[in-house]
Amino acid sequence: MRVFRTKKGRVYQLADKKMMEKWNPEMPLIFIGYIEEKRLDDYPSEIKKDVEAYLNEILEEVAIPKLVDSLKSDDLETRKRVAENLLEISSNNPDQLKIALPHIKEATEDKSKEVAKKMEKILHNFDKAQKRKKTAKKRSKLRKLRKQMDEIDMKFAAGELTDEEYLEKQKEYLKLKREIQEEEM
Repeated sequence: MRVFRTKKGRVYQLADKKMMEKWNPEMPLIFIGYIEEKRLDDYPSEIKKDVEAYLNEILEEVAIPKLVDSLKSDDLETRKRVAENLLEISSNNPDQLKIALPHIKEATEDKSKEVAKKMEKILHNFDKAQKRKKTAKKRSKLRKLRKQMDEIDMKFAAGELTDEEYLEKQKEYLKLKREIQEEEM
């Protein structure tokens, strides 16, 4: 374990590089991505730089070399297994693959069509997730508008709204929905 200590005596531990060398090829990247995205903000500022330096060290010495070696391996089964694991990650949490994108793009030209196809699917999943992030605010607005539309439908059915008022609200809703769909394509 790699230990980081604060001035107040608190101890923070991360997995050791030697331990990571025994992990599957994609796991060190996932570990780094998880720490950077989810945990780094929780660390005290006095050790953040040390943790970031250690993560970069892992990236350069273990994660990238291990992934590149496995993606360029002569063993087709190894490449298939890594591709399958990366594909699963891209379906559940594509942001964790951000660090590995250049190597995944390179692997889309693999000799094996099966591996190349999975790598392309991984990139597609990542791109799709990035587009969904960009439209998140609009999606929130669309959900609120959908709730309003339910009320408006009731008022319209009860005769409390004119055709014009109803159509205006419906148009606003559909326009936003189409806008989101086009951005996510």
